[in-house]
Amino acid sequence: MIGVVAAVVVAAAVVLILLADSDSAPPPRPDIPLDAWAPYWALDSSLPELAVHSKAIRELSPFWFNAVAAGQIVADPNASPELTEAFMVEARRSDALVVPSIIDAMPAGEMAAVLADPSTRRAHIDTIVEFAAAGDYDGVDIDYEQFAFADGKDSWAATRPNWVAFITELASELHSAGRTLTVSIPPVYDAERTSESGFWVYDYGAIVDHVDHIRIMAYDFSVAEPGPIAPLDWVEGAIEGVIEAAGSPDKLVLGLPAYGRNWPTFVAGECPEEELQGRTSVSARSVDELIERRGATPVRVDATGEWMFEYDLEVTDGELTCIQTRQVHYVDGDGLRLRMDLARKYQLDGVALWALGFDDGAVWNEILPTVADPQATTTVE
Repeated sequence: MIGVVAAVVVAAAVVLILLADSDSAPPPRPDIPLDAWAPYWALDSSLPELAVHSKAIRELSPFWFNAVAAGQIVADPNASPELTEAFMVEARRSDALVVPSIIDAMPAGEMAAVLADPSTRRAHIDTIVEFAAAGDYDGVDIDYEQFAFADGKDSWAATRPNWVAFITELASELHSAGRTLTVSIPPVYDAERTSESGFWVYDYGAIVDHVDHIRIMAYDFSVAEPGPIAPLDWVEGAIEGVIEAAGSPDKLVLGLPAYGRNWPTFVAGECPEEELQGRTSVSARSVDELIERRGATPVRVDATGEWMFEYDLEVTDGELTCIQTRQVHYVDGDGLRLRMDLARKYQLDGVALWALGFDDGAVWNEILPTVADPQATTTVE
């Protein structure tokens, strides 16, 4: 609770400073529209950042609402009620449009079944519309990833038209109420439906006329095995494929990863299994502390536009001891700039930061390159 109060106090203090400085120039905005997700597990960091950078953000997406049934959307049980409430207070004070993300939190196949039945699909649409009205949100962001990563590719042909019907009907209802619809979906690499086409279940071409924005989740290139987060050539190929499928760059928003992953790659010795770490995550905000603590030397990989380093971690329980070699890949502020450059090159409708609270001063110095960030310090998450 102390951390919550401290975060709110910091945010309030920054707001007062900004209000008092009425003679100063207006806060800068990026030269390409910026959206940002705000996950619940980073709110202690993102709360003070929101007060400083809110005028740079077009759409702000609180990221803790789960669709757990056709007729039920709930806050994630791990989200702090105090922090989420404090964040929403600051969000509503900002100029950003508040467009919360709704995540498919059902078991594999269940959302696909909901959308396949016109009656349950209608019930789910009504639930989303009521959710948006109850919160008086500017719109919603639909982030339904189970189709892509849990249901299996053999389900895609059946799910694809049901997804299109869902988005078409939901967009009509939200637009009638004066609200917007954004979708966040993985990329495709062409307009086809082959094994090389990417996540064609989402049918960019059929939904683009109905939504306000499509956020391209152009990251998590490497998950199971060590490797780059969003290599530049892959990101560019994804942009080209999505434009081909959508027919235009006009509503496309490129997701920007301000994070990295930390994988175990080798073990020497006899390890205590209960002490072993698997894959973990780092952020632009936290990675410098890890580098310093482990005495690592990062190497920039020009081809991917990312950084990587390795270090050895001793794992022991006092009886068994082993050395675990770990490898880290991450995107820093300069890497985000390179991806923003691609969004500019292809004239996309913006970029979306994954995520607020993962950022540091270097990230904001690239987003707003003409301004020194008053919060330009790197802290541990």
